[in-house]
Amino acid sequence: MGKLLTLLFTILLTVASVAGYLFLDGKINAGKMLIADGQQQLDKGQIKLEEGKAKLEAGKQELSEGKQEYAQAEDNVFLVLGDFLFKGGRSFKEAREQIAAGDKQVAQGESKVDAGEKRLDAGELKLQSGVEQLGFARGLRAVCTISAFIFAALSLVLGFWWRRSLAKTLRHIFA
Repeated sequence: MGKLLTLLFTILLTVASVAGYLFLDGKINAGKMLIADGQQQLDKGQIKLEEGKAKLEAGKQELSEGKQEYAQAEDNVFLVLGDFLFKGGRSFKEAREQIAAGDKQVAQGESKVDAGEKRLDAGELKLQSGVEQLGFARGLRAVCTISAFIFAALSLVLGFWWRRSLAKTLRHIFA
């Protein structure tokens, strides 16, 4: 009876190893697709981040030029006097408001770029973690494959070796 239970146990281990292989194979294939999608999203995010940085630099440059023009205009006594006499100083006031709005937009742009960099870094870490998990799953799948072959071979060897004893045991059980 012990030989029969041992043989049934090795057969059960073979089936469990094959089932583990099939389960892991499905998960690995799904993981490959997720990693490929993640890499595409990461690449798109990198491009958008570079575009955002370029736009931010262009905005900083434009703001810097505007501040320089304002400073030069403010140094020109005739422009200040002309604006005060003909427009009541509205032009300089509007220019200051535009510079303040530009400063605010640049600050918002910098915070968006910083947030984008953080999200991109988090995505890279998540992708790297997924690649590591995929490698671990591949190793585990290989272990399941090897164990399935070992347990199947063991089941065949034990079944052949114990065939007479097992036949006698089965006759007693079913007789």
